[in-house]
Parts: sequence; structure tokens; C-alpha cells
Amino acid sequence: MASLLVAGLTLAAAVLAWGGLGWLLTTIPPSRPLSVLAVYVLGFVGVTATGAFLLWLARRPRTDEGELKSPAGYVPHSMLLAILVLFALWLQTLRTLTPIVALLLLGLYAVLELAVLFGTRGSVELRR
Repeated sequence: MASLLVAGLTLAAAVLAWGGLGWLLTTIPPSRPLSVLAVYVLGFVGVTATGAFLLWLARRPRTDEGELKSPAGYVPHSMLLAILVLFALWLQTLRTLTPIVALLLLGLYAVLELAVLFGTRGSVELRR
């Protein structure tokens, strides 16, 4: 039951972040102080919360007892994706994002995810 509460909070955070980003982009001029920072913060929260919720919804992981696991386990993976997406957005504002750079960023994401996957699963503990 707690996992459904966390899923609801994650979905609410995603909706509020995207709504706030939409409101900010339509009403506040970019010349206003801290408006660009607010765009990046709301974009980060939106991508992170949406990614974690969608991954949880697609996989629906369960514990050994049959209970649903929380979507909070997907937040670090979504945060990595959000950082790379916002970096690509920043590169686009500088007009330096090319298809090659986008492919390199996608490859970087894949390499980092595989590093996390192979670094945390199947690890061998030595006996003392």
C-alpha cells in the first residue's frame, strides 16, 4: 500500500513540475532574474518524476511476498537521464547540439546504466 502512495506522490510531482514549467514558459519572460534557473529545476524534477513513474508503471516490480515495490528505486536512473537531457538542452541553447553529440550522450547514458547494472548485481562477497 505504501508503494501506491509513493507512486501517487511521484505522479503528483511530475504533474506539478510540468504544469509549473508550462506556466513559467508562457507567463514569465526569460530576462527576469532566476527564470532560466527555474526552467532547469522544473525540467529536472519533471523528467525525473515522470521517468521514475513510467518505469515503475511499465515494470510493476514485486517483492517476494507479492507486494508492489516502490517507484523510488527508479529515481536515481531517472535523475541520470534528467541530467543528460538538461545538458543536451543547454547545448541546444548554445547551438552546439549536433546529431553526433546527441548520439554520444545517448551512448554515455547506456554506458553509465550498464556500469550501475554490472556494479550492483551479481557481486561476489569474499568470505573472511
